[in-house]
Amino acid sequence: MKIRYLIIFLFLIAPVLSAQMSIEKLDEMALFSFAIMSDNKGASVENIDMYKCDKWIRESNDRFILGLGDHVKDNRTNPFLNFIKNDSLWHNHFYPNIADGENEFWGLNQAHWGAGAPILNWAGLYERQNINIRENNCEYYAIESHEGIKVHIIQLHFSDSPDDPVIAFNESSRKYLMDVLNSIKKTKKDIIVVLAHTGPWFDLLSDERRSVLIKKADLLLGATTHRYKRYKISDDKNAKVALALNTGAVGNSNKSGYLQVNVLNKPLRMVVQYQLLKNDSRELQKEGFAYQKFIKGKVEPIDWNTFK
Repeated sequence: MKIRYLIIFLFLIAPVLSAQMSIEKLDEMALFSFAIMSDNKGASVENIDMYKCDKWIRESNDRFILGLGDHVKDNRTNPFLNFIKNDSLWHNHFYPNIADGENEFWGLNQAHWGAGAPILNWAGLYERQNINIRENNCEYYAIESHEGIKVHIIQLHFSDSPDDPVIAFNESSRKYLMDVLNSIKKTKKDIIVVLAHTGPWFDLLSDERRSVLIKKADLLLGATTHRYKRYKISDDKNAKVALALNTGAVGNSNKSGYLQVNVLNKPLRMVVQYQLLKNDSRELQKEGFAYQKFIKGKVEPIDWNTFK
């Protein structure tokens, strides 16, 4: 009798056990994935955190990598430059941001606006057909198309220096953002990602511009502090607004990590997790480190016990 009840019990819980989420199952569910990283300060795969970041990006078959700047550091050897020049994945699919680290490395100092433009050459952006680079050579708009989905990438230049955001994040950049944003005829198959190094940069926009941005964009990204966090952009938990995050840092942080984004369908949404590089492998992340953003919908924290 006991054996019979045990068999019945196992039969009942088997579907639950088989349906349990894992990072591998999430990868299988996704249409595709991409990564977002920042503040590696010139380090390449000789650094354990960059080694893990690169390894995990390849293991998860991320289609492209978005950068938030400070990818180089003055007075260092910066092996990352040769890495993005010679490695086919990074040379063809990495989208760097120009920040204070880039300005200081190629220019007079961190406040040398736009001096970090040469990193776009190292990363091969001028060789690609899917990018429109501004005349200032440090801001650009790109589209990555995968599985019928378009990911619109808007990279803005906003360095930590000078301190005055009117200069560092000037009107020309703000107008460029709105012009590109307004040019996108967004459908249910369009994802819009906007990046600027010094976060939370979106709070410096006028109320009108900010309102347009947070309602139309899906993912707003900043860096600077080397600390992963979610920025609060609305008091309404059900508001159909963007997910806004600080991307942390690869190295140079006691919570070193990068963002992994899985794009899922039916409904179209992004699962965004901060993958901590102290771990031995990628994991499903806990509350506060994992969100899903529904395209043309709201942002929700993820409970992996009920996720599907």
